[in-house]
Amino acid sequence: MSINRKSLSIAAVLAAATCSSALAGGFQRGTADTDILFEPGTVNTRASMTYVDPQRGFTSVNGVDVDGGDYTGDYTIPNYSISLGNDVFGCAGTATESFAGESDYSGLPGGALPMQVSSTQSGSSADRLDFATASAISRTQRLAFDSTELGLTCRVSYAADSGRYSLLGGVFVEDFHFEGTSLGTRYPAPGLPIAAVTSRIDVESDGDYKAGFRIGAAYEIPEIALRVQAMYRSEVKHDEIEGDGTVTILSSLLPTLPAGTVVPVQSFLNETTSPQSLEIKGQTGIAPGWLLLGSFRWTDWSTNEVAINTISSPLIGTTSSYAPYHWRDGYTASIGVGHAFNEQISGAIAVGYDRGVSTGAETTYTDIYTLSGGVSFKANKMAELRFGGVLGYWTDGDQSISEGSYYDATVGDDFVYGVNASMRFTF
Repeated sequence: MSINRKSLSIAAVLAAATCSSALAGGFQRGTADTDILFEPGTVNTRASMTYVDPQRGFTSVNGVDVDGGDYTGDYTIPNYSISLGNDVFGCAGTATESFAGESDYSGLPGGALPMQVSSTQSGSSADRLDFATASAISRTQRLAFDSTELGLTCRVSYAADSGRYSLLGGVFVEDFHFEGTSLGTRYPAPGLPIAAVTSRIDVESDGDYKAGFRIGAAYEIPEIALRVQAMYRSEVKHDEIEGDGTVTILSSLLPTLPAGTVVPVQSFLNETTSPQSLEIKGQTGIAPGWLLLGSFRWTDWSTNEVAINTISSPLIGTTSSYAPYHWRDGYTASIGVGHAFNEQISGAIAVGYDRGVSTGAETTYTDIYTLSGGVSFKANKMAELRFGGVLGYWTDGDQSISEGSYYDATVGDDFVYGVNASMRFTF
């Protein structure tokens, strides 16, 4: 059976257009476009933009029904790549937003999440609920972070009678940026719940670029459009995330801190890990102009335990806010078919499943079932335009104090939508 090599582009349509990585569990956003190393041509460049609208909101908090709207914000994911090479050797430069997350809880009663003890640096939910000894409490209103990845990946290939064998490897650097807003209350003495000072806390912290690596292998039989590829991405630890912020006094019983005072503070985030992952992708021709496509990815999300943001100032002392996760590893799988309608137009459709990483301490990332598709238009041998979309069904879930959270909450069945557009030029 002979499958025209142009059919190989369908796999790329699926990978780019279905936004699959953007809907993966945890904080996964974009993945480096190393597939460009397999595109024909000496020089290839591709630019894509993905828009995702996750519609997740709480149905109850601490046993009380709530209608606070979606706390997950919509977002866009840019992805750029350029490659130079031939059938034997090639390298690609890539750039994307690798990990990110954003939550806005201002629609909940009181404009924030339930209170936690902030006069401790502990990562224990029991300590965060020990209000009898608390001298300060806080309520998280907004959290956001993002990481930008810049990478260089190379391919070395060897063609034999049995097919083409490739080794892949490269390095990347990744930064970390964090922003947070919370509402704070200070007591005049530990365990005395009188609001001596109330405030709004705004912080912004950054971590420098840290290095990681990726390594993989691929096997191809071009005559039947078969390609199987595995790629491992190393974890990256961000252990120096520092910045500054402000504490704006909203009300006060202390003459030394009148309402309206803005106190500058230093901000520190505990060590954060971008998890290691292993992805396996495959495609094969099943009939003239038709491809069977599949992928599987494991991500080591169990490294994401707790996040603690600490602020410090000589004037107001040291406090911290805490976000428990205690996630488990994530698994994402998809299977689909692609078809080349003619020399210019190809399409693909796939179904997917992502096992949620939430274990009961945090309930945002439950199981997701997806239906996705994409289409490719080739105006000529030098240019290709792709469009795609994905619909995801998010299963319900719950979190509880008994499972490591500091408040009980439930989420219902929700939906997530995504669209993607990309353009590739070949020289």
